[in-house]
Amino acid sequence: MRVFKRVLLVPLAFLGAAAARADIDLRVPVGTQVQGVVFYRTSLMIGNGSGSRQPVIELRLTYRSPVDGTMQNATVNEGMLPPRRVLTFEDIIQHFKDEGVIRAADQGAAIFGTIRVSFDATGQTLEDSIAEARTYSPGAGGGTNGIAYVGRNSVTAGSRTLKAAVRHGPLGADGTSRANIGFVNEGTTATNIDVVYYDGATGAEVRQFTVSDLAIGEVKQFNNVFAGLPASTTTLIIRATASAAGARISGYGVQLDSVTNDGSFFLMVEDEEDCYQPPT
Repeated sequence: MRVFKRVLLVPLAFLGAAAARADIDLRVPVGTQVQGVVFYRTSLMIGNGSGSRQPVIELRLTYRSPVDGTMQNATVNEGMLPPRRVLTFEDIIQHFKDEGVIRAADQGAAIFGTIRVSFDATGQTLEDSIAEARTYSPGAGGGTNGIAYVGRNSVTAGSRTLKAAVRHGPLGADGTSRANIGFVNEGTTATNIDVVYYDGATGAEVRQFTVSDLAIGEVKQFNNVFAGLPASTTTLIIRATASAAGARISGYGVQLDSVTNDGSFFLMVEDEEDCYQPPT
């Protein structure tokens, strides 16, 4: 299937130049390999829905090193993907490691980042370019639990302001729920993000904080967002605003079952007035 394959490391300084190419770029918000209570990893499927075009597929992993806090960027060229074919990766972070593009210092570290999937072909259309990911872990009774999401057009995804509703607490007699949230920098400049939590029953502000220096293409996740809040707070409205001029962010929530760790993934609502506007 692969006509050629080359592996390269791309310095983070070249991100802006690479983003200017005419490729179709889909950003997958989370690609991870981390050992927590259970082992989490991300599978990836890339599809070419075209009946004639054969794009060259390039994968770019962007993550902040847990070893020294530096932003890292690694790229693998997967070669041409023929019409109506699919590439699959059971563990996409392991694939980057196997290709030798994860630096030695991070080989044994927990990796949590975004993956940009580029389709480079004249005439390739957005609707024919497919990236689907699933982050999953072993289930206690066998099989796996996981969350699934798609890669979004990196040129238009996100806005300056995001909103979401989340909950925690009992699910009748069937279990309990908790919530995680995450933010991705979809734009071309680093930014802080101002985040405010409002009690979903009263509308009162219950927490505010700033996410500092979210780099281009970086994702940051916050787990168990109800921890430390009043016990009476069981639902939240979350509002997040990027502070840098022209910044564009996306966000997601994960509602998890506290017993099985099974999760449900959803995107935060993006403010239409702050979304990408094509040049005139």
